[in-house]
Amino acid sequence: MKKRYFILAILLVVVLVASAVYVIPMLTDNSASNEATTEETTIEEAQNKPVTNQPATTPTTAIVIPEETQEIIDTNSDYLYEDTDDALAPDYPTQMIPLYDVLGVSQSQAMTGVSGKPGWLTSYVSDDSTEELLEFYRPLLMTMSDFSEENISASTNLKATVSGYSISITVSPNNSQKTDIQGNGAVSIFIEQV
Repeated sequence: MKKRYFILAILLVVVLVASAVYVIPMLTDNSASNEATTEETTIEEAQNKPVTNQPATTPTTAIVIPEETQEIIDTNSDYLYEDTDDALAPDYPTQMIPLYDVLGVSQSQAMTGVSGKPGWLTSYVSDDSTEELLEFYRPLLMTMSDFSEENISASTNLKATVSGYSISITVSPNNSQKTDIQGNGAVSIFIEQV
């Protein structure tokens, strides 16, 4: 009788070990293949999604131009850039922050800012000096309550919030190797909905 229990116990241990050796790898391989299938599906979905340079959202805040800003724009209307060759990003707010005395637009794009809000990034080159460019842009923003001006090396950065949009304008000497356009001054404008 003892032999019988001993043989049954050994047989039971062998069956348990054999089933563990065969069944557990099947279960683990199955879950690994499911993970691989899920990963492949996710990659395929990401690859099939069309890539655009357009922002994820569009601006919703209406642009209201302060009276003193509009006077400055009207006074300098002969020098303001008219986008006849569609160089500016779609819906760029030229009525709020126009481009002054443009020699060539080096970059302009609609984008989504760090905060997820829509905005625009535009850069251009002018034959005007940095001081002449600042004489136009400084008064546009100067009357805003949160206006700030910061000089870094040869560049000047102007910041303010106008009509629900955060505006940052950097005026610096032109680096023609960077912009591919010959000129004296370079202006970079970043506008983002607040």
